[in-house]
Amino acid sequence: MAFSTSTSIEARSQAFQTEFEDICREIQGSVLPNIITPWTDDDGATTDSCILGPFIDGGMLERLVAHLKNNLVDLSAFDGGDFQDWNVAKPQQQWPTSTPDWEKWLPRIEHFFVQQWKDQGIYHLIKLYDRPLVMDRSLLAAALCFWSSATNTMNFRFGMITPIVLDMAALFGLSPLGVEVNAALVDPEVEGSFKATWPTLTRVAGSKAKNMLNYSSFYSNFGVEDSVEDDAIAHLGEVEHAAFLLYWLCKFVFCTQANKVTLEFAHLADYLAKGGRLALGPFLLGHIYRTLHDIVTDGMKLKHGGPLWAFQFWLQAYFPELRGVANITDTEPLANAFARAPRKHNTSALCYKFFYGLVKRTGTQFRVCLARPFPLFLAHDLSVIPDGETENDLKEIWGSFLVMRDLHCGLIQTAPLPPLSTN
Repeated sequence: MAFSTSTSIEARSQAFQTEFEDICREIQGSVLPNIITPWTDDDGATTDSCILGPFIDGGMLERLVAHLKNNLVDLSAFDGGDFQDWNVAKPQQQWPTSTPDWEKWLPRIEHFFVQQWKDQGIYHLIKLYDRPLVMDRSLLAAALCFWSSATNTMNFRFGMITPIVLDMAALFGLSPLGVEVNAALVDPEVEGSFKATWPTLTRVAGSKAKNMLNYSSFYSNFGVEDSVEDDAIAHLGEVEHAAFLLYWLCKFVFCTQANKVTLEFAHLADYLAKGGRLALGPFLLGHIYRTLHDIVTDGMKLKHGGPLWAFQFWLQAYFPELRGVANITDTEPLANAFARAPRKHNTSALCYKFFYGLVKRTGTQFRVCLARPFPLFLAHDLSVIPDGETENDLKEIWGSFLVMRDLHCGLIQTAPLPPLSTN
């Protein structure tokens, strides 16, 4: 599925450059070079406001506006991409795939903690992986050509579009509320936690300790086998729940580049195992941005880990023309419905042509996640005044959706000072 720069795109780029240079020559005498220029009202009177220059006297020419609007697509990723790695059987080695161990472990731990997971808002994201997730390499390869790592957006002729925190809720059921996940999140290593137990386990394992974090051996070290004869469910292991969540976070959610369990997420697993609520939505979004940045800026190479699967579900939500028909219900996130849908076998050329030719999207197509009735906080009519407790929750939730913030990515602090140091 290797791409080559088509002559039609080269011709279009050359035509854009020629037309743009022609317009620049036409307006050269109208460009005012001042960096700060007083703003005048409609009558020409000077106001107290200023604008940043340089700018064009008399405003943008309609010819220039039309020319720029018709050529908003950023092809830099396409031109610098090497798609040879996409031809192999498994392009991204870290893509979340089910294993016999997982198929035994998931229903076992679910038996004990299904209600806790629902209360924490992670149940549906865990259950998302009870079936194989098929990588739509044609969709992803084409979409990545339009991703700008400078703005964290897909740039089309109609403008920009990007995953947001609201999408993490509608797609995966992840609430924006909860304890913020960052490098300063240090859960106390209390007795019985995975983090506290790990050093003892490694000392006992000796030389075999280095292999304990491999996915293939992690279950055998921390999972408990149920009885096959009497169909009884065995008691939980000492840190089995935390180990299960750590396995899930590393293998299925964040798809670690090392392609094995890493202790970086151990604090998260311990926190969730004790019933704590984490704001996983913004944290997952930060990892999506980082993953797309790593791939696009490294010549489209898929050696990088990360939640590329989440980006695929986002594409399927906002561009339903490129996915199979899904049975969407009001009782689960969108991704769970998309995972059950039959795959639509599009070619990479068809997907690329679709994205390249997009000139507009309707309001309904933009509001696909905003209009969802699940999770329940998305279904609330904001024109209705809620009670005091609900109002506070809604303010926090929608504030998280709308207010700008720095997204954290990673849980390893490289600064020399301790987390939250006041020095």
